[in-house]
Amino acid sequence: MGRVQGVSKQWLQISVIWVAVLVAGIIALVSYSDDRLFNAFAAIAGAAIAVVSLEHLVSKTSKNTVRQQVYVSAGTVAILGVMTVIALAR
Repeated sequence: MGRVQGVSKQWLQISVIWVAVLVAGIIALVSYSDDRLFNAFAAIAGAAIAVVSLEHLVSKTSKNTVRQQVYVSAGTVAILGVMTVIALAR
């Protein structure tokens, strides 16, 4: 039961970060139209990884740190990749 609860908490954290990336990406997409947009996307991607690292730095357990970083990175790249295609299409 503890393992299932830990996995659920892990996915909740990952999902919250993905939602934050999506919201920040949409804000950047409507706010910027030049190179600043892609700088904002880079900052958002870096911040997503930093949040995972900081969360594990202050938590008592450091299990699955790399796994969470991989999932957050992959989701962030996918989200920002779609937004980049949208930005280039307009």
